[in-house]
Amino acid sequence: MKAGALTKRPWDEKIHMENLQQVSVPVPAVKAGEVLIEVAGSSVNPVDWKLIETPLALTWSYPHIFGRDLAGTVAAVGSGVTRLQVGDKVWSDNGGEGAFGEYVAVPAANVGKAPTQVPLAAAAVLPLVALTGLEAMEFAKPPQGAVAVVLGGSGGTGHVGVQLARAMGASKVITTCGTEHVEFCKGLGADQVIDYHKDDWHTVIPAQTVDYVYDTVALKGTGDKAYDVLKDNGAFVTLLQDGLASKDVAAKRPSIRQEFFLTDASGYERLDKLAAFVDQGKLVPRVAQTFTNAQIADAFNASMAGHTAGKISVVPEKSVLV
Repeated sequence: MKAGALTKRPWDEKIHMENLQQVSVPVPAVKAGEVLIEVAGSSVNPVDWKLIETPLALTWSYPHIFGRDLAGTVAAVGSGVTRLQVGDKVWSDNGGEGAFGEYVAVPAANVGKAPTQVPLAAAAVLPLVALTGLEAMEFAKPPQGAVAVVLGGSGGTGHVGVQLARAMGASKVITTCGTEHVEFCKGLGADQVIDYHKDDWHTVIPAQTVDYVYDTVALKGTGDKAYDVLKDNGAFVTLLQDGLASKDVAAKRPSIRQEFFLTDASGYERLDKLAAFVDQGKLVPRVAQTFTNAQIADAFNASMAGHTAGKISVVPEKSVLV
C-alpha cells in the first residue's frame, strides 16, 4: 500500500520537508483485538509535526507513517472482535499513528461506527479534536444553560469546542480568534466573538460570569486570567500544562477545578456520542484544505503556517492492495 511518511530519522530534531514523502509499505497485519480499516481520510494535527522536533522521533521506526484520526471501512477483524464486522463504516482516534496509509490496524476499543450524514473523509477530521473537546466538557461538568468560553475558536480543536459547547447545552458561547476568522466563528454558533487583534478577552468578559473556560491555545498565564472570569465552582481546562493557573492563584479560589490532559482514545462510547451530534447537525466537520498522502509535505506546511480555520484533510490515493 501507499502511505505518507517521514522517511529518515531527524537526528537534528528538525523538520526536513524533503523527507516527507509517499512510500510503499506492506499492509499492516491484524492482531487479536484489532480491526483493519481501509482509510477514506485522516487529517493533520499539529502534534504530528511537532513531535518530529522532539527526541521521541529518534525512537520511531522508519518510514514513520503519520495520521492519528481516521474514518473508513472495516476490511478485516482480528480474533476476539465481535462488535465490528467487515464492511462497517467506522471512525477512530487510533491512539497512535498510521492513518496516512491506505490501510491501518487499530484496536477495536478505539473504533466507533461512523456518522452517516457526512462523507467518511469529512468525518475523519473530527475524532481526535472532538474526543478532546468532549472530555474537556465532561471534566467541566457544566450546568444546563452554562456560559462557556472557548479560547482559539477557529483552530482545529477550538472550532469543534465551540460546537460541542452549544451541543452540550451552553446558553452562551464566547470565543476568541483573529480578525479574518470572526465570521467563521459566528457561523459555528458562537454568540460573542472577541477579535484578539483588537481586544483582550480577559478585560472584555466581566469577572466571575463564566461557568467554564476551554483553552485550546494554552499560552502560559492563561489560567490566571481564566480564574478571574470564572464563577465559583467553575472549571478551567487547557491542552498544555503551561496554560494552568499558578498555585497562588488557584489557592485563592479552591472551588474552581482545573486540568490539562491528552485525549483518551480507548473508549468507543464517546465516539458514538459524537457521531450522534454529527448526525443531528450539531457538530459539523469544517475542512479548510484537502491533500493526498503523496502531498504530506504540503499538508504539514499548511498546518505549520498556522491560522487554518477548521481542519486540514489528508486522503489516500487509490492503489491495489498488496
